[in-house]
Amino acid sequence: MNAIQADSLTKRFGDLTAVDSLSLSVPEGELFGLVGSDGAGKTTTLRMLAGVLDPSGGALAVLGRPFPAGSEGVRGHIGYMSQRFGLYPDLTVAENIRFYADVFGVAAAERKSRGERLLAFSGLAPFSGRQAGRLSGGMKQKLGLCCALIHKPRLLLLDEPTNGVDPLSRRDFWRILRDLHSEGVTVVVATAYLDEAERCDRVGLIHHGRLIACGTPAELTGGGTTSLEELVIERISGETSPASAIVGFHRIPHPLPEGEGAHPAVSLDRLTKRFDHFTAVDAISLTVPKGQVFGFLGPNGAGKSTTIRMLCGILSPTSGSGSVAGFDISREPERIKENIGYMSQRFSLYEDLTVEENIAFYAGVYRLPAARRRARSEWVIAMAGLSERRTSLAGELSGGWRQRLALGCAILHEPPIVFLDEPTSGVDPLSRRRFWELIYTLAEGGVTVFVTTHYMDEADYCDRLAMIYRGELVAVGTPEELKRSRAAAGGELPTLEEVFIGLIEERDRQGD
Repeated sequence: MNAIQADSLTKRFGDLTAVDSLSLSVPEGELFGLVGSDGAGKTTTLRMLAGVLDPSGGALAVLGRPFPAGSEGVRGHIGYMSQRFGLYPDLTVAENIRFYADVFGVAAAERKSRGERLLAFSGLAPFSGRQAGRLSGGMKQKLGLCCALIHKPRLLLLDEPTNGVDPLSRRDFWRILRDLHSEGVTVVVATAYLDEAERCDRVGLIHHGRLIACGTPAELTGGGTTSLEELVIERISGETSPASAIVGFHRIPHPLPEGEGAHPAVSLDRLTKRFDHFTAVDAISLTVPKGQVFGFLGPNGAGKSTTIRMLCGILSPTSGSGSVAGFDISREPERIKENIGYMSQRFSLYEDLTVEENIAFYAGVYRLPAARRRARSEWVIAMAGLSERRTSLAGELSGGWRQRLALGCAILHEPPIVFLDEPTSGVDPLSRRRFWELIYTLAEGGVTVFVTTHYMDEADYCDRLAMIYRGELVAVGTPEELKRSRAAAGGELPTLEEVFIGLIEERDRQGD
């Protein structure tokens, strides 16, 4: 029996057709991946499969029951984890799981044994008494999965479950999924990570609400003659140039005019930040030359964001020293704020303001003169490709558009240094590639770009990288240097993801 049978499934919101005549069969026990660009219809599709949204047209059967008419009969056998899974930050890990056990009506006898198994299964048992709000991003994702699994579903629907989590946490999350898959659970997962899609039994590519390709990864890629990323970008953009065009292109920073390079863009000397008895950043020393694309990597909770907040003049260090754009981070935080751009993972946009209103707001924040404001505003609109959407609300834009708008707002005042904190988290491969082309353009113009990312292919695009773990700097170098430092004698170079995970596991063994 098919776990999912959709025939010409359609969902409209007013004049917008979010899902357009989608036909799909997913056999029981299959691990099915759903990929596509931002706004393609992935989330809407999953919400209809979960019984959260009613279709506007077509026919849908889930676990042998027609939806939505027969959804009550099987709703208890469906687990659904949305992008914003409803964890309660003031409840502990164990209390969140118990809450969802109550919601799903899990019997008391089963609740205890299943809860203990899930905690062990996910590696969260040592943290059962910790409040959910104090968990790292990866741990929150695993807790969300535990809550979705407390009632032992036959069908598990996951909407981009690993967005914003580090490679180690993603590996652990997929280990859990593989274990569930081996137990016969049908899993449908929407993902922006194409290496994850390649682990699925079959993959469906959705674009403008239509399923435009479906098959095993090998079938879709011609048995390995192309990559899944190249296929996705070609099908959703019509481009024929390979997605990997900038992979392997290591930009050489242009030399600065004599005298301008005397001071590095960022200089840190044993920079430390403590919160009560917890050391978030531990004696970091680092130098970033001007005009460099510098990558800052580390697992969730490693200290990346705390470091960036000190560099941006938002947090004062506990000890140590540092300078950004030539200004002291302890004594001149306001001067630093005037000379940097900052873009957070959440894009720092006001969703109830239009594109033009967001730009005008940031132009006011940066106190741009009227004569300069109009020219810079037009540049942002053109750069972001939003000429036809000037009056659209930011909240109505797809992830790629919001991402480019947020970057434009962050660099309206043409700062010499830009800090980008996981700027591509959750956006599709085409938007990520276009965004990195913008980063290269900035760097070619002499702007220093300091970027954090969990995409290891993006880390390969950087001139240099630093890896931080438990507040300590564990490695610094070019991508090539880091790979060679971990390579076995005479063996092939490891990937950056293998370097990343290897360094963390090595530190954990030393800590034990």
